[in-house]
Amino acid sequence: MTKQPAQLTQDDLHKIEEAVQEAEARTGGEIVPVLAKQSSFYEVALWRAATFLAGLSGVLLTVVYLTTDLLLFMPPYLWLLLVLTAALIGMTLAISSWPVKRLFLSREKLTARVLDKAKNMFYDHEVHLTEPRTGILIYVSFFEHQAVILADLGIDELVTEDSWSGIVQQLTRGLNQGRTTESICEAILACGQLLEESGVHKPIDDDNNLSDEVRINE
Repeated sequence: MTKQPAQLTQDDLHKIEEAVQEAEARTGGEIVPVLAKQSSFYEVALWRAATFLAGLSGVLLTVVYLTTDLLLFMPPYLWLLLVLTAALIGMTLAISSWPVKRLFLSREKLTARVLDKAKNMFYDHEVHLTEPRTGILIYVSFFEHQAVILADLGIDELVTEDSWSGIVQQLTRGLNQGRTTESICEAILACGQLLEESGVHKPIDDDNNLSDEVRINE
C-alpha cells in the first residue's frame, strides 16, 4: 500500500533530500519534490456514494415489500429513514476509505485535478524564481496514485515534455507497488541524469536557489 505523506518517516524524507542533492550536484537544475495527500477533497464522490447506496436501499426495500410481508406494516417515515441512513453510510464510507472514494471518480477527473494542483504548487513553492529558470517540480499525489513533472522555461528549451513521461510512468508504477520512497528517489535521480544528458550544466557560481527539503502538502 502506498504511504501517505504523514506516514513517511524522517529517514524517508532524508533519503529523498539526499537524492535531490545528488541529482543537483551534476546539473544546473533545481529539483523541488512536493508530496500531497490528495489533490482535491472530491466532494462529488461523497454525493455519488450517498446517492448510490440510497438508491440501492430503495430498490432492496421495494423488492422485500413486493415479495414478502416483512415490511407490510412499516410506517412510510421508516422507509425514508432507512434510505437516508443508507445515504449517510455511503457518504461516510467515501470519506473514510480511499478505495471507496476512487470508485466514484473517473480517471480523467483525477488526472485533471492532479495537473491543476501541480501547476499551483509550481508557483506556490516558487519553482519559477530561479535566475536561470531551471527549476523542476516533482509533484506526487498519493490518493490518485499519480505524479506530474513540470520544468521551467530554461529547461523546456533543452528537454521536451515527452522526455519526462517515462520517468513519470516509472514513478507511478513504483507508488502502486508500495515502493514510495525508493520510487521518488529513483525519479529524482532520473531527472538529474536527463538534465545532464540534455546539456543543463551546473554553473560554476551555482547558489542552490531552492531548498533541497521535501515539501509536504496535506
